[in-house]
Amino acid sequence: MNKYELLYIVGSQYTETEVGEIQKKIAAQLEKLGANILRNEMIGKIRLAYIIKKTRHGSYVLVHFDADPAVIKDFNRSMELNEEVLRHTLLTREPGAENKKFEIVAYVPPLTDEGKRVEQKPALVREKPAHVESATAAPMVAAEANMSMEELDKKLDEILEDDLSEKV
Repeated sequence: MNKYELLYIVGSQYTETEVGEIQKKIAAQLEKLGANILRNEMIGKIRLAYIIKKTRHGSYVLVHFDADPAVIKDFNRSMELNEEVLRHTLLTREPGAENKKFEIVAYVPPLTDEGKRVEQKPALVREKPAHVESATAAPMVAAEANMSMEELDKKLDEILEDDLSEKV
């Protein structure tokens, strides 16, 4: 038997008791496949980094179990099809991981030198083709003219990453 770690997110539309029922259902599914569950706990409910299936918050559940590698592929597929689970990840467990304490903490932007929070910049807006006239084109050019070299470098890196990820 191999050692596995499963982390999944249940949407905020479910109450804590309903999340507990979902936990029991997934644990029963694992036991039916012959898995030995070592740990099955809800580790927190926080705001997600981005909206998933029209859901902004989720409850994180962590499961450590031992199972035969032959059943993992089918179990992973059933987790993908489970409508109650927003996202999940199934990994091989590191030695001693079942004894560690896990805590989910919401992301907080870092502070600047002046003690202010770093502003989150809006996503990169793609320019319209040249043949499309826009009333907002002039202000956009003016705003980009006031950017520092560091901001220009960062924006260029983002553009290059976007172009590379689209071709793959």
